[in-house]
Amino acid sequence: MITIVTACGAGQGSSLVLRMWTEDVIKEMGIEARVEAMDASAAKSAKCDLVLTSKSLVHVVEGPRHETRWVTNYLDKDSIREQLEGFCDERGIPYK
Repeated sequence: MITIVTACGAGQGSSLVLRMWTEDVIKEMGIEARVEAMDASAAKSAKCDLVLTSKSLVHVVEGPRHETRWVTNYLDKDSIREQLEGFCDERGIPYK
């Protein structure tokens, strides 16, 4: 199981939206994952496998404990799927 954090500036609005869309994509892909939403500063130190965020926040959330990837739009399932597929392909995690 992989652990994913969705991050936004305050951790209350858009990170929750991104979490819900990410959970939908994960189900479609058949990946076993847990998704948690939080603010950018908390995401930086989060113990997780992947942080999904906006391009403008990548430099804030990058950290040594996880990989950080950005999506073009928090409501864009194609962008979310593209990042998840890349992450899974690099680690040999199967998906559909």
